[in-house]
Formats: sequence, structure tokens, C-alpha cells
Amino acid sequence: MATDTGRALRERAQGRKAPLLQQALIELDGKLGEWSDEFIFGDVWDGDEMSFEERMLVAITALAATGRTNQLRNYLHGGLQGGIPADKLQSALRMLVVYVGFPGAINALQELQTAVQVHERAQT
Repeated sequence: MATDTGRALRERAQGRKAPLLQQALIELDGKLGEWSDEFIFGDVWDGDEMSFEERMLVAITALAATGRTNQLRNYLHGGLQGGIPADKLQSALRMLVVYVGFPGAINALQELQTAVQVHERAQT
């Protein structure tokens, strides 16, 4: 069922805060929680065309490029918790200089820097 697959992918992408993030969506509008598991992660994120890590990199760079800082922060934490190396995330975000400009890249890299610091503290 797409919902079960979607829930598992969402939880993997969002990391430890997945339950809180899902609850926040549901509190905003119950349909958002459903759509998250059914459509976004159940349909769009499912499939064998790309690896989970590749999908995370696409999502992270898209969120950064469009200035969606709150969601970017969540995905950066999920990516780090899921084992995506910080230097790979940094390389992807650095490429934003070409496509969205220095300010967008700098903002995204600052978010990554903060996420890495939090992630490292959680590891100790």
C-alpha cells in the first residue's frame, strides 16, 4: 500500500523528528498529513529510478533553491541522520551558486553548517 511505503520513506527522510513533523502537518490540516504519506512519499518518492540518497539530494537542493528554509532544515537533519555525508550535501549546495546565486547558496550552506553541528552534538 502506498501509504505504508510513503510513511516509511517520510520517516527515513525526516529522521528523528518525523513524528513531530507529521503531527504539525496534521494540526495545520489533516489532509496535509494524508497527502504527505500517500502522494509525496507514497507516489513521488517511491520507485527504483533513483536511490533514496539521490532523491534526498534533489529535495534538499530544490528546497534550498526556492528558499524553503524550514523544510530544508528538516531534510538536512534527515539526510545526516540517514548517513548522507556532510561533504556530499555541501557539494550539492555549493552548486547553487551557479543556479540561484551567492545569497541562496550561502543561506543553504549556513543551514547545513548548523545541522552538522547539531548532528555532531547528538552523536556524542
